[in-house]
Amino acid sequence: MNYAQLSTAFARLGNSFTDPKNAKLAMAKRKAANENLWFDEKSINHALQTWQDTLREKSIHTWIEKENLTSFAESPKKIGIVMAGNIPLVGLHDLLSVLLSGHQAYIKLSSDDTALMTYVIDELSHYDPWLAERLLVVQRLNEIDALIATGSNNTSRYFEYYFRNIPHIIRKNRNSIAILTGEESESELFELGHDVFTYYGLGCRNVTQILFPKHLTPSYFYDAIPDHYEVLNHNKYANNYTYHRALFLLNQQEHLDNNFLLLKEDWKIYSPVGCINYAYYATEAELVEHISTNAEAIQTVVSKGKFNFPTTAIGQAQKPTLSDYADGVNTIEFCRSVK
Repeated sequence: MNYAQLSTAFARLGNSFTDPKNAKLAMAKRKAANENLWFDEKSINHALQTWQDTLREKSIHTWIEKENLTSFAESPKKIGIVMAGNIPLVGLHDLLSVLLSGHQAYIKLSSDDTALMTYVIDELSHYDPWLAERLLVVQRLNEIDALIATGSNNTSRYFEYYFRNIPHIIRKNRNSIAILTGEESESELFELGHDVFTYYGLGCRNVTQILFPKHLTPSYFYDAIPDHYEVLNHNKYANNYTYHRALFLLNQQEHLDNNFLLLKEDWKIYSPVGCINYAYYATEAELVEHISTNAEAIQTVVSKGKFNFPTTAIGQAQKPTLSDYADGVNTIEFCRSVK
């Protein structure tokens, strides 16, 4: 197999995600919804459509060229992948990165996202024997040469210790923040709602904190998002929202409530499902300090403002490109370094 053939295989996989006659995928979607109640039809379809849009041959070729990939590893190594299951297909990018490097992927599936990832592995394995030889689902990651693991802050400590003697990428909990300037249109503020609510706030690219300039109030955002009220139709989201509202009231914590999202003034990055933290800034220097201090907790910064730090366009947080690496760590570069 060469890179042109591999690109075609990836694009073929992407096209299968939106094929209405794909009975195998339809079954995987039903199983996924049963094994993880957060994976409703809307979330699964959003993930599949996003990957279908991403896995176009032109985009894949651009990714390969950008990483200057010309040949596969001469001696394939065993790279373990511990996959997360917080949002559908969250482990797919790591899988593609290992395959592009020419190594073997030893895959530890998340119990929360087994059906969809199994579909992906089966599809790719049927495309070419070369791919089948490099895709192995395992229960234990024994005798691997390197590791890519995604988990919680607690599990990361276990990974760090257990795999301390081999090259590794170990990801912890992260969330995203939004910085508003007061120049956003109503439609852009509505799109920011997608950055907050897509996957019900469970992804590392979901916005969990909004920073306002001092002349604005949270109603600037609140007033633009009433149509996102439908998130309350999801039982688990509604339970989280109701629980935290009761907690705020019981503890007499000041907060804002629009009947489906709670806002609390807090400089912390993380906020639980159904809640958003907010704070006020005065200068760009203050923003830089906040981002720098919390660098290990922030996945991306969403804003239309022109700042001296990287940002993601409003409404695009859940649509990363192939070159948008989790935690800013280049997975391709890591895989190529494994000898």
